[in-house]
Amino acid sequence: MPPEVTAIVTTNARPAHVQEAIASLRAETHESVELVVVDDGCGFTAPSGLPLRVVQGVDLGVGRARNLGLAAAQGEFVLFLDDDDVALPHRIATLVSAARRHQAEVCFGRTRRVLDQERRAGSPAGPASISGRLESRPYVFDGPSQGLPDVPTHLPSSQRVAFADLLTCAPHINAVLARTETLRAVGGFDAEARHFDDWSAWLRLADRGAVIWSVPETVAEWRIHQLGLSGKVLGDRAMKTRVLSLFDRLEPSLSNTNARAVAAAREIVKLADIATYDDYADAMAAARPELRV
Repeated sequence: MPPEVTAIVTTNARPAHVQEAIASLRAETHESVELVVVDDGCGFTAPSGLPLRVVQGVDLGVGRARNLGLAAAQGEFVLFLDDDDVALPHRIATLVSAARRHQAEVCFGRTRRVLDQERRAGSPAGPASISGRLESRPYVFDGPSQGLPDVPTHLPSSQRVAFADLLTCAPHINAVLARTETLRAVGGFDAEARHFDDWSAWLRLADRGAVIWSVPETVAEWRIHQLGLSGKVLGDRAMKTRVLSLFDRLEPSLSNTNARAVAAAREIVKLADIATYDDYADAMAAARPELRV
């Protein structure tokens, strides 16, 4: 009998982190789950006796790695975890329950940000500089997550999510559950994107009328460190460029109404000071009444 859910970890050269990610998946309370690890050329070897499948690739990039896992999935639902993130024990149970209750094709919760205390050192793109952009005061490294806000969604209650909601701000990949065949039908993740391959997928699904549901529960942790993608983007001051690239790639595939919404968002981004994803979310929340979407 096929599993109800396929839980996928994508990993690239972070052997210590991926073991913690896998342990968090095994601790999830939902029972009908298969575990798949997509190894992007770093020689991952599953511990002896561990019930998981390993899919191998080389220099895939994040979008292709996720698509490889999506292709291998046998579950009715699929969800993902980066190798340096952690799932909370109730993540799958919470999201599957909500998806079934609301007949949703995509369901997501909130992600808690945690500073990786093993990587607290001071490079320009390190945790101190990241946390400084996420809060109004400097972060003091005396606890795992003090002072860091959750990844913003601007959706504090259980509710259906429209294209405009996802355009304003997107959920973190580790907090999203999707019906496997629905995600495959829109082409999965943007394999050519250097960033936001997942956000593109959720926006394309919303554009096609998929039922997308948000729940207020925190279901995963995002570990912040300078070697992660967000740390690199912050160090390069590339967030604004990455958002505009997402819009340029996405707009031609959308309906006329949603393409106009993306065009309006593009103009907001061009005028705003955006160094982090939170800067984008704040700018879009302030401009939301003017988007007319």
